[in-house]
Amino acid sequence: MKKRLAYLLAMAMGLSVLAGCGGGGAETGGDSGSGGASAGGNVGSGASTENGGGTDADAGAENGGAGSAGVEIDFDEEPYEATLMYWVGNDARDLESVEAAFNELTLSQLNMKVNLMPMTMGTYIQQIQMVLSSDDDLDVFPFFGSNMGGYIDAEYLIDMSGYMDTYGQDLVEIIGEEDIECGKLNDFLAGVPNMHERTNPVIFVLRTDLLEESGFQAEDISGVEDLTQVFAAVHEKHPEITIYGGQNTLAYPLQISVAVMDPLGGGNFGVLPDEGQSTTVVNWYETEEFTEACKLMRSWYEAGYVSADFATCTDTGESLMRAGNLFCFSTAGKPNSKAEKDAMTGYDTTIIKVTPDACYTQTTNALLYGISGNSEDPEKAMLLLNWIYATKEANDLLNWGIEGKDYVVTEDGTIDYPEGVTIDNVGYHQDTGWAQLNQYNSYVWTGNDADVWDQYQAVRDSAIMSKAYGFFFDTTPVLNELSALTAVSEEYLTTIGSGSVDPEAAIAEFNEKLYAAGLQTVIDEKQEQLDAWLAEQ
Repeated sequence: MKKRLAYLLAMAMGLSVLAGCGGGGAETGGDSGSGGASAGGNVGSGASTENGGGTDADAGAENGGAGSAGVEIDFDEEPYEATLMYWVGNDARDLESVEAAFNELTLSQLNMKVNLMPMTMGTYIQQIQMVLSSDDDLDVFPFFGSNMGGYIDAEYLIDMSGYMDTYGQDLVEIIGEEDIECGKLNDFLAGVPNMHERTNPVIFVLRTDLLEESGFQAEDISGVEDLTQVFAAVHEKHPEITIYGGQNTLAYPLQISVAVMDPLGGGNFGVLPDEGQSTTVVNWYETEEFTEACKLMRSWYEAGYVSADFATCTDTGESLMRAGNLFCFSTAGKPNSKAEKDAMTGYDTTIIKVTPDACYTQTTNALLYGISGNSEDPEKAMLLLNWIYATKEANDLLNWGIEGKDYVVTEDGTIDYPEGVTIDNVGYHQDTGWAQLNQYNSYVWTGNDADVWDQYQAVRDSAIMSKAYGFFFDTTPVLNELSALTAVSEEYLTTIGSGSVDPEAAIAEFNEKLYAAGLQTVIDEKQEQLDAWLAEQ
């Protein structure tokens, strides 16, 4: 029961972090470069940034050649049969062709036959526990970083530490040592981060036509407080539409929680303020930042800028804006957010960034790829994982399908559908780069800058680094408290964050219930583990 509780809590926490990672759907303009910042160097071994990705690793196309990590491949032995699980956006019409093309590469370069096991998020959540606890063949698979502790205890994962210097050499160069540390619990390397965004700054997405009609432009908005006068002007001209809205979980007071403080894992129950520049764990819900954000939201609610049902709304801001019913919503930002949101909403949008870029462990390790405890040959599994990160064609196949059939390269180096092919009849098109292994080493979908991965790298390199970056909070000692705290949070947080209630009284009551549920115990445990980790650095 305790392991089941740990799994459910970790799954919820992983989903909440990944909510900021997704890209636009294929029918609205493709992946939009929705992946993450590369963490410390080139995209692949000797990778080129041309056409949005790197070149193939020289993986031994001739018998007896060296693998991508410099490992000699014995082509005289029977090919190893590996199983690769990865997340996808849909059940493709033509997986067989992609798997055949993938195996042409792996058989000639690694002497491996790879069984592809694509899973949609819904299927993954329903089946992953059953797969991991069975004897099913599985070598490489994705998992939420928040599940790390429970998966290690259940022996679902192989410690990758002993393979990095031999079979995973390219991974260190591609991902970077700092970011790889985010996949560790103590000295156990559970998985390596995939190439999704490393920062989650809060942005507000505004319809440009209504912004300019109201007499404002982006330069007039230097901070979130400046939005109030813009909202008032647009509301006066268009009282028929909602000014600010979207998913209740992305209300501004809740959104900034992943931007201006380091949550340290285990939910937002005990955080490091000031973008992780303090090493003293505090209660986020007692901070001035949270209180002021809730007061601002309350003022928007009382002024009629926010819909009365915001606290229960599950519709995305993108879908509401596309329907013509919304002026503005907030979400997690990245360098190409405008291209993404223009495609997803159907409007020209203005992006207002209101928090700085900061790197936290929980963002980097939101999604990890690890080696299953069921793997018959972890060395071969590690070699396959390393090869995919370093090989452009592998990543293109997993996300975009087959060149000439599912996509074509355009003049600017991005890719698009071939003539006559659409989302309705394409054989294979996943558009889930944020969940793939290394979308940095792949093509960029049309509508985005061909150098978008360089832009992500620049964000990663210039971001504020939390002093706890690389620290992983082991939730095992406080699972009961976290369960109780999560229940209290679900009762209060979206109501407070949506502006539906008076924040002063509601926040006080909320905190009282949190402390009664064991918040101080969790804070103390986080501080103790963090102090021990810092002492070893």
